Amino acid sequence: MHDVERLLRDELGRRSALPAPSAAAVVTAVHGLRRRRRITTAALCAVAVLATLAGTVSVLRPTASAPPAFPPPVVGPVSLTLPPDVRFADADHGFALARSCLADSCQLYLAATTDGGASWQRHPVPGETFPAEQGGQVGLLVLSATTVALDAFDGTRRKFTTDGGRTWTSPPMEPQGTVAEIPDGGSGEIRSNPGQPIDIVVLRPDGTSALLATPPVTRPLTSMATHVQRADDGSDWVYGGDDTRTWLWVSRDRGRTWREVPLPGDAAAPGGGQGPHLEHGRIVYVVETSPKRRVWRSFDDGAHWADLGKDLPPDPDGEAGLGAVVAFDGTLFVYEPATGAVYRAMPTEQRLGRVGDVPIWHRAGSRYLRGAGPKASDGPFEHSADGLTWTELSL
Repeated sequence: MHDVERLLRDELGRRSALPAPSAAAVVTAVHGLRRRRRITTAALCAVAVLATLAGTVSVLRPTASAPPAFPPPVVGPVSLTLPPDVRFADADHGFALARSCLADSCQLYLAATTDGGASWQRHPVPGETFPAEQGGQVGLLVLSATTVALDAFDGTRRKFTTDGGRTWTSPPMEPQGTVAEIPDGGSGEIRSNPGQPIDIVVLRPDGTSALLATPPVTRPLTSMATHVQRADDGSDWVYGGDDTRTWLWVSRDRGRTWREVPLPGDAAAPGGGQGPHLEHGRIVYVVETSPKRRVWRSFDDGAHWADLGKDLPPDPDGEAGLGAVVAFDGTLFVYEPATGAVYRAMPTEQRLGRVGDVPIWHRAGSRYLRGAGPKASDGPFEHSADGLTWTELSL
C-alpha cells in the first residue's frame, strides 16, 4: 500500500471514535505526519485530493445505511402535480410527483415519505424538465417502499430509482427476452397488437423489461386498463376489449396461467360498464351506469354475481353517473358525483344502502386520498390510513 494511503487510513482509523472532523482537519493531521516522515510534496497533494473526495471521515466510515443525500437548491416552490399522482406502497411509505417552476420552466420532483405522510423528502428527477403549461410527461409506478419507475407516456424513456429518489438510472424500456411470471416487486403492462393476441410487458425489480411467456389468449385492441392490475391478495387482472366485446382475465399464479372471468349484465358488451373494481382480489365489483344503473359483486371470480344496486334511484337521462371505491376490507362505496349521495355495501350485505352525503375518497395504494376543497377534485389534498383520520398532503 502507498505510504500516503496508509497514513490517511491510519489517521481515519484513529479518529473513527471521535466526532466527524472536517476534511481540513484530516489534511492538517497528515501534514504533521509528512513533516515527521518526510513525505514528498507530490504525495501530500495526493492526500489532499483523497481527503477532498472523501468529504469527511463520517462519509468514509463504514455504516449500515447510505449517507444522507443533500438536495440541490430549489428554484421555486415545490407543489404537487395536478391532478395529483400519489401512491403508497404501504401505510408508511409513499411517493408523489411534484414540480418546481421558475418562469415558464418546471423541474419534476419525486417526493417520498417514510412516516405515513407526516413529512416528505423531495428529490429532483434528472433530465425531467418541461414547460409550465404542458405538465409532466411521465407516470408514477411504485414497485416497493423504495423502488419507483417513471415511464414516459410516449414510451421513449424510463427513470428508475431503488433508494426512494436519491439516485436514478435510465434503463431501456424495450423488453428483452421472456419471463415465466410477474415477480413480486414487478409489474405488468398490456401491449395490444392489432389483429394479434396481446403481449404483457413485465417491468422487473431491477428496472429492465421482458415479455411474459404466457399472456391471456385474447386481443383487447382498445385497452381500457393499461396496467395489469395487482389486487391486495396478489392476484393479477387484465381488462379490455374491442368493438365486439369486453374481457376480464385473472391469474392467481403470477401470470403463469390465466382464466377468463364471465362479466355480468351488459358489462361484457363493447365498452360496457365502468370496468371492474379489483382492488380486493377475492371480491370483485362491476358498476354499470348505462343503459341502467346496476352494481354487481362476485366472490368466486365471476361464476356467480349478485345485483346489489336494486335500491339505487333511476337515472332517466343516463348523465348523472356513478363513482365507486373499494375499501381495504372489501366494503363498496358508490356515490353520485352530481348529488353527493353515498351508498354502501359491506361484504356481508346483499344490497347497497344510503349512508348520507359525505366527501368521497379514492384509493392511493395502501392509503386513501381525497380532495378537501369545494369539489372532491380540488385541493388541498388529504390522505388517511383508515378513512377516519385525515392528514393534509403538504410537501
